[in-house]
Amino acid sequence: MGHHDLPLVSIITPSFNQSAYIRQTIESVLSQDYPNIEHIVVDGGSTDGTVDILREYTHLGDRFRYISEPDRGQSHAINKGLAFVNGQIIGWLNSDDKYMPGAVTKAVNALTANPQWAMVYGNALHINAEDKITSVYPTKPFSRQALFVFCIICQPAAFIREEVFQAVGGVDENLHYCMDYDLWMRISKSYAVGHIQDFLAASRLHPACKSIALEVDLGLPEILLASVRHFGTVANHWLYHFLTHYPGKGVFWYLDLFKSYRVFGNTPILVDSNRYPSSWVPPRYRLHLHVDPAQPMHALLIKGVNPLFDQPVHVHVMVNHAPVAHHVIPAGPFETSIPVPVSEPNSFVELVCSRQQALPDSEAAEGNGTVSFQVQNVFPLSAQEYQFYVHYKTNPRKVADWLLKNRNPVPSL
Repeated sequence: MGHHDLPLVSIITPSFNQSAYIRQTIESVLSQDYPNIEHIVVDGGSTDGTVDILREYTHLGDRFRYISEPDRGQSHAINKGLAFVNGQIIGWLNSDDKYMPGAVTKAVNALTANPQWAMVYGNALHINAEDKITSVYPTKPFSRQALFVFCIICQPAAFIREEVFQAVGGVDENLHYCMDYDLWMRISKSYAVGHIQDFLAASRLHPACKSIALEVDLGLPEILLASVRHFGTVANHWLYHFLTHYPGKGVFWYLDLFKSYRVFGNTPILVDSNRYPSSWVPPRYRLHLHVDPAQPMHALLIKGVNPLFDQPVHVHVMVNHAPVAHHVIPAGPFETSIPVPVSEPNSFVELVCSRQQALPDSEAAEGNGTVSFQVQNVFPLSAQEYQFYVHYKTNPRKVADWLLKNRNPVPSL
């Protein structure tokens, strides 16, 4: 069989300022024993010498093409490349990763032998900046359940049929970290995915790479977004990973994120309040809440400062105009939880403060200018969220163990 009778494989490489590695990436494509490959590098306007390296390969004609112009990031670059390809099978190889010898042949053979597969992925290695193998990527045979628990597919070791890549709309350009995980979720929802045991690629981990530099600040929110979007919830494995690796982010950071993506279900939501933009609260601090009666509010968590007085502020707690509790806000910086059971869907909680003071003009709050204390963070907590908070404050490195035993996510597969 002549090579023109074999499926054309198009390799897309998004690139930006990776001159230290991109030559190895290109050479790993050129050294493949599969004879019908085109390699398209979509560069975002690199200024580090990358473009000079790309120019060296233009003599290869149709086997190698590149463009270099500003883009909106890696996801946009992949979709731009997808518009240029001529092949029936697509590989996505980042500019710091590389293929193992024979990778393309093995992938094409697998897709040819299994025409029902929309994509195939193999095993992969992690390498460092010096090209040394550091670990094996934890791939597993494919199932939606396994994908829910973890990203079992190493992106450079995946090959996708072009019509499927197009049919699902390419990668989500709003994602900049887990766009590959989201893509596997979308493809596997409608198509069959295959796995082979061959090692097809090496994924490079180095201090500047996105997988390390942005793992928690960008990675966790996007993983939560994609998981909730496609499965309705997020796996404990993900939460365990981030809580054990990044306990220093703080309980308020995690609670804010977890509430945003309903990690603990339909927990109580703060709709609005009369807290001033300057963070001061008036003597009658009023919070409007939306509560799911199946997961009522258990406590109100507040972090703030009581700077105006050298003694505590006593607070009468009202729920829907009825008094329910008395609480004390200590002087100075404080973090306190007020037990407040609320189950009505549309509820109001008021904190009526014993002390108030008019601020000087230079610090005057909006409104009538009388204030009692400042609030930086406020969260209405369900019983499970409150337990998470208590365990985190007790030992942030052990809260993940508690979560594994007490949270039972049920994905929609």
